[in-house]
Amino acid sequence: MGENISINKIIDKLSEGNESAFEKLFKLYYPRLKNYAYYFLKNNDEAEDLVQDVFFQIWENRQKLTSEKHFASFIFTLLKNRCLNSIKRKVVEDNYMVYHTKHESEEIFHISFEMESGFSTMEERLTKELENLIHKMPERCGAAFRLKWFEGKKIHEIASIMKISTTMVDKHLAKGFQIARNTLTPDLFLFLIITRS
Repeated sequence: MGENISINKIIDKLSEGNESAFEKLFKLYYPRLKNYAYYFLKNNDEAEDLVQDVFFQIWENRQKLTSEKHFASFIFTLLKNRCLNSIKRKVVEDNYMVYHTKHESEEIFHISFEMESGFSTMEERLTKELENLIHKMPERCGAAFRLKWFEGKKIHEIASIMKISTTMVDKHLAKGFQIARNTLTPDLFLFLIITRS
């Protein structure tokens, strides 16, 4: 009860434009509000930004605060709504990215290179390009690359077949992957990731 009376006094002063009262309110609620926002967002910087936005809104509307009898509930509700809006926006953005990537990959998948290069499908073109690449790779690197990207073998399976450690397999694959990234055209490289990962 005493705490509520104290908060009410601070709010009364704040509504009159008292900056000292605003600082007291900030120090009192900031740690709890930040933890509350982080619980929703799992991002420290974003939690801080949203809490600061809430305090900015409190200051901008300070003259209306005297009507808020349950200030703690009021300020936490403001923050919760901002957190939920942020989460909703991220969901929309993520869904858009998923759609955009899927749409882009489908377009690439259906592109025909028949007129341009004599290959009727992306898959045929990719296979030929990868064969050429493997012949240019160091022998062990090419062997690991073939097992991974042509035969779909797992890391431990490649290690067993080649009789080397999984660490060495990773090194060979990383080198082969870098060669592919630097050599293949962007459309073929994306097609490789989409269809053979």
